[in-house]
Amino acid sequence: MTKSVMWAICGAASGAVFVFVAGILTIQASGLAAGAQYALNNSVQSIITPRVPYLMMGALALLGLAATFALTVAMRHRSRASQLAFIGSFSTATLLLVIASFALGATGMTPETPMIGVAPGWQGWLNRGGSSSAVHLVLLLAVGLLWMRLRSPQRAPDVATASRPQRVNTLLRSAMWGLLGMLLGVLFISVIGMLSAQVAARRLGVVLDLNNMVTTIASSTVGYLPMIAIALLSALMVFALTVAVRNRLRKFRVALVVGFSAATIVLLAVSFILAPLRGPKAGLSIGIEPGWLGWLAEGSSTPAVHIVVLVAVGALLASLRTARSTPKQSESAANARIGA
Repeated sequence: MTKSVMWAICGAASGAVFVFVAGILTIQASGLAAGAQYALNNSVQSIITPRVPYLMMGALALLGLAATFALTVAMRHRSRASQLAFIGSFSTATLLLVIASFALGATGMTPETPMIGVAPGWQGWLNRGGSSSAVHLVLLLAVGLLWMRLRSPQRAPDVATASRPQRVNTLLRSAMWGLLGMLLGVLFISVIGMLSAQVAARRLGVVLDLNNMVTTIASSTVGYLPMIAIALLSALMVFALTVAVRNRLRKFRVALVVGFSAATIVLLAVSFILAPLRGPKAGLSIGIEPGWLGWLAEGSSTPAVHIVVLVAVGALLASLRTARSTPKQSESAANARIGA
């Protein structure tokens, strides 16, 4: 058995484990938010006071970050064939499980347990894992990484090549980049919140307007389009914070990511602080607060948002570390040539 085959098997197994573990964490998080504690077979163990599932949300974000790390940093020193085998099989296994989750959910072949809303056992893990925004985001990142590897197989890893800017006020420009990052963070959470509300509404069989109020009663469906939009928007944000600005001055890249991360983290903190104060809503609401409060609550609880922040910060730290080591290596090489 060749190394490529072994890496392909590892990639497929990693993709399957990623989807199912994401499903388990999603079920546990939704249970804690609803006031129920689930066993691993998705049956209710006990009724508890509803609370924000900080631990489960953090674990899901770290799981997505770990999968991204395995696909990028952990494989960077492997051969091109091994990288393609691992990333390709991971993407294929994850995509097949997502398709299976959508197909089974649409056909009703995985009936949900009454009063719980989660299918028992592995079926529930597959349903919730396949519909998790964290899984969709990592899948898109894996496909994008695979495309980049196929497009430029022999190119050496990029090193920051930002040219020195002309004599302008770099402090002012850095502030503008920071404000741009903050604006992107606010818009990102708001739009993701709107889309997440639509996903929840379609699962419950209702149609919401932009104010998060019920306008029509419909049959329960899987929100394919909002889910796809969440994944695409999250992947686009990762691209904007990493690849799109890789040739910009380091100060500007730092300002953009810091501004985005600061705005996003502040909004997450505000949402989590306000969460215990929210009570049941009367009227046409389905448990989602009207207007921007609902967008904030839904957006801050979406796993893709947490992963985007972690990936952006991690990529920035990695690039800064590379930038610091490059001058030292160049100086050592120059000294060696002089000594020779």
